[in-house]
Amino acid sequence: MNEKIHAITIIIDTLATEIIESLRRKIINEPAFVQLYTVLDDAFVLIEHEEQIDRELAALLFLVYSQLVTQSNYVYDKSPFVPHIGKMQGMIRKIFGATLQNI
Repeated sequence: MNEKIHAITIIIDTLATEIIESLRRKIINEPAFVQLYTVLDDAFVLIEHEEQIDRELAALLFLVYSQLVTQSNYVYDKSPFVPHIGKMQGMIRKIFGATLQNI
Protein backbone atom coordinates (compact mmCIF):
# COMPACT_ATOMS: atom_id res chain seq x y z
CA MET A 1 0.00 0.00 0.00
CA ASN A 2 1.13 3.51 -0.76
CA GLU A 3 2.65 5.09 2.37
CA LYS A 4 0.55 8.25 1.96
CA ILE A 5 -2.66 6.24 1.71
CA HIS A 6 -1.60 4.19 4.72
CA ALA A 7 -1.04 7.39 6.74
CA ILE A 8 -4.42 8.75 5.63
CA THR A 9 -6.10 5.46 6.58
CA ILE A 10 -4.65 5.73 10.08
CA ILE A 11 -6.00 9.27 10.41
CA ILE A 12 -9.41 8.17 9.14
CA ASP A 13 -9.42 5.28 11.59
CA THR A 14 -8.80 7.66 14.49
CA LEU A 15 -11.50 10.06 13.27
CA ALA A 16 -13.94 7.18 12.70
CA THR A 17 -13.47 6.09 16.31
CA GLU A 18 -14.18 9.62 17.57
CA ILE A 19 -17.22 9.95 15.30
CA ILE A 20 -18.70 6.57 16.19
CA GLU A 21 -18.25 7.07 19.92
CA SER A 22 -20.25 10.30 19.63
CA LEU A 23 -22.85 8.77 17.33
CA ARG A 24 -23.57 6.04 19.85
CA ARG A 25 -24.51 8.83 22.25
CA LYS A 26 -26.65 10.34 19.43
CA ILE A 27 -24.28 13.31 19.11
CA ILE A 28 -22.72 14.60 15.89
CA ASN A 29 -19.02 15.38 16.37
CA GLU A 30 -18.85 18.30 13.91
CA PRO A 31 -15.08 18.97 14.23
CA ALA A 32 -14.28 15.31 13.56
CA PHE A 33 -16.56 15.26 10.52
CA VAL A 34 -14.93 18.42 9.13
CA GLN A 35 -11.51 16.79 9.55
CA LEU A 36 -12.79 13.57 7.97
CA TYR A 37 -14.08 15.39 4.88
CA THR A 38 -10.75 17.19 4.48
CA VAL A 39 -8.80 13.93 4.78
CA LEU A 40 -11.16 12.21 2.33
CA ASP A 41 -10.54 14.97 -0.20
CA ASP A 42 -6.80 14.35 0.22
CA ALA A 43 -7.35 10.61 -0.17
CA PHE A 44 -9.34 11.15 -3.35
CA VAL A 45 -6.48 13.06 -4.94
CA LEU A 46 -4.12 10.17 -4.17
CA ILE A 47 -6.37 7.35 -5.38
CA GLU A 48 -8.31 9.08 -8.13
CA HIS A 49 -6.68 7.06 -10.90
CA GLU A 50 -6.10 3.82 -9.01
CA GLU A 51 -7.71 0.61 -10.23
CA GLN A 52 -8.13 -0.75 -6.71
CA ILE A 53 -8.92 0.91 -3.42
CA ASP A 54 -7.55 -0.28 -0.09
CA ARG A 55 -9.96 -2.61 1.66
CA GLU A 56 -9.36 -1.03 5.08
CA LEU A 57 -10.21 2.42 3.73
CA ALA A 58 -13.41 1.11 2.17
CA ALA A 59 -14.38 -0.64 5.40
CA LEU A 60 -13.84 2.52 7.46
CA LEU A 61 -15.97 4.62 5.12
CA PHE A 62 -18.75 2.05 5.17
CA LEU A 63 -18.56 1.83 8.97
CA VAL A 64 -18.94 5.58 9.47
CA TYR A 65 -21.74 5.79 6.92
CA SER A 66 -23.65 2.81 8.28
CA GLN A 67 -23.35 4.07 11.87
CA LEU A 68 -24.68 7.46 10.79
CA VAL A 69 -27.72 5.86 9.22
CA THR A 70 -28.25 3.40 12.07
CA GLN A 71 -27.97 5.94 14.86
CA SER A 72 -30.21 8.42 13.02
CA ASN A 73 -32.96 5.81 13.23
CA TYR A 74 -32.90 6.07 17.03
CA VAL A 75 -33.52 9.81 17.30
CA TYR A 76 -36.65 11.84 16.79
CA ASP A 77 -34.86 14.83 15.25
CA LYS A 78 -32.82 13.51 12.33
CA SER A 79 -31.86 16.98 11.10
CA PRO A 80 -28.31 16.93 12.54
CA PHE A 81 -27.65 13.55 10.88
CA VAL A 82 -29.12 14.14 7.41
CA PRO A 83 -26.44 16.53 6.06
CA HIS A 84 -23.67 14.15 7.08
CA ILE A 85 -25.45 11.13 5.59
CA GLY A 86 -25.68 12.99 2.28
CA LYS A 87 -22.10 14.22 2.48
CA MET A 88 -20.79 10.73 3.25
CA GLN A 89 -22.79 9.30 0.33
CA GLY A 90 -21.23 11.91 -1.94
CA MET A 91 -17.72 11.27 -0.67
CA ILE A 92 -18.09 7.51 -1.07
CA ARG A 93 -19.41 7.93 -4.62
CA LYS A 94 -16.57 10.31 -5.44
CA ILE A 95 -13.91 7.95 -4.07
CA PHE A 96 -15.33 4.76 -5.58
CA GLY A 97 -15.99 6.34 -8.95
CA ALA A 98 -18.66 8.52 -10.47
CA THR A 99 -19.42 5.86 -13.09
CA LEU A 100 -21.12 3.76 -10.40
CA GLN A 101 -23.80 6.45 -10.06
CA ASN A 102 -25.20 5.52 -13.48
CA ILE A 103 -25.92 1.89 -12.59
